[in-house]
Amino acid sequence: MKRKALFKFTPFSRKQKMVLEWWMPGSPYADMEGIICDGSIRSGKTTVMSLSFVMWAMETFDGENLALCGKTIQSLRRNVIRQLKNMLLSRSYQVEEHRSEDYLIIRKGPVENTFYLFGGKDEGSQDLVQGITLAGVFFDEVALMPESFVNQATGRCSKKGFKFWFNCNPEGPDHYFKTEWIDKRTEKKLIRIHFNMYDNLSLAPEVIESYERRYKGVFYDRFIRGLWVLASGLIFRYFAEDDLPYLFDDSEIFDQNDELKVSFFKLVMGIDFGGNGSMTTFALTGYMNRYHDLRLLEEDGLPLSEDIDAKKICDRFIGFYRMVTEKYGRVDWIFPDSASPTMINSLISAAKEAGLPYRNIEGCLKNEVSERPKTVDLLFNTGRLKINKRCTRIRKSISSLRWDEDHPERPEDKNIGNCNDWWDCFCYTWLDFVEYIDLNR
Repeated sequence: MKRKALFKFTPFSRKQKMVLEWWMPGSPYADMEGIICDGSIRSGKTTVMSLSFVMWAMETFDGENLALCGKTIQSLRRNVIRQLKNMLLSRSYQVEEHRSEDYLIIRKGPVENTFYLFGGKDEGSQDLVQGITLAGVFFDEVALMPESFVNQATGRCSKKGFKFWFNCNPEGPDHYFKTEWIDKRTEKKLIRIHFNMYDNLSLAPEVIESYERRYKGVFYDRFIRGLWVLASGLIFRYFAEDDLPYLFDDSEIFDQNDELKVSFFKLVMGIDFGGNGSMTTFALTGYMNRYHDLRLLEEDGLPLSEDIDAKKICDRFIGFYRMVTEKYGRVDWIFPDSASPTMINSLISAAKEAGLPYRNIEGCLKNEVSERPKTVDLLFNTGRLKINKRCTRIRKSISSLRWDEDHPERPEDKNIGNCNDWWDCFCYTWLDFVEYIDLNR
């Protein structure tokens, strides 16, 4: 019986061949100290860069340490390591993975090198790479990593012949990676190759057309055109009050007797607490088809008032909780803003006293996710997120959100000039599930 190939290579494009060969003896770029590949999503950057990085390392060093970096080790394993291992095994490399200690040992013939895995998700991540001596480092989605981590990791490369490998999709024109690495690539002895989806020969034309429909505005410019452009003006300028593709009414989920006619995989409540002139808001989102289709079902909130206290918030919460439980049968998870642990404990006590489930109340751990606007834009444009017409306050908040053009240096989720409580509670209904949403399906 013929053994099935671990990885089926498709023909490489001209730019992909450049990535594979730039470091080889005789190449006009062999003396450069690194490579930057930026551009559109699904352009074949990651696949060819990770393979070329290991090929270069195994041809150049023996018995050395190198690094593979992602925003998190989990995303690095999912987006890079899984496919890289199959490619290497198909090319007669041996790969020994030590998952508990986050490193790979790669062998080919008598040559053996160790590749450590690092996550660069925040400023504290730089501490993870201190003390190690590296011969080279590969960064997947480097624009999502803090500058301190990138500087620390590149600073650990001190072996003769070291090289840097950077891969990313564009962000804003004032992003540190654009200003400090791309714009200064000549003085830093780096080459840059700019990719688009047509550089990935494995994508059929109809697949490229599908991806081009998934984004609009600044996200289209960045993720499809591959441009480092400023986010400005309205975020969801296409989201009008009566724009039917993004809305639904109760007849889609209830029959004429007000009985639920669809089944939800999960029902999730989000809560943003009021204070300092802001509202306390509630939202309920239902997940259909597991985690791939979302419906914003209900909203509620306490009006602005100087005498709003914990008891009034808990009373309104219990009223909303009872209403949605009676209407939809259950609530699987409740994610309040984790910045208010005292209020979270008050909600748990109130639910317990009211005889409602309370072990499903848990602070939203991802309330600073920087990709909220991009994710919502993608969900809208792929038809996977719809909002009940009755949720007029959340609809209004989404349609009015603007980028703060006076502070382009801020991470974009924190750069929404008129971010509000309705937007926050809506986001809390899906943030803790975003890792499970396969946005490319």
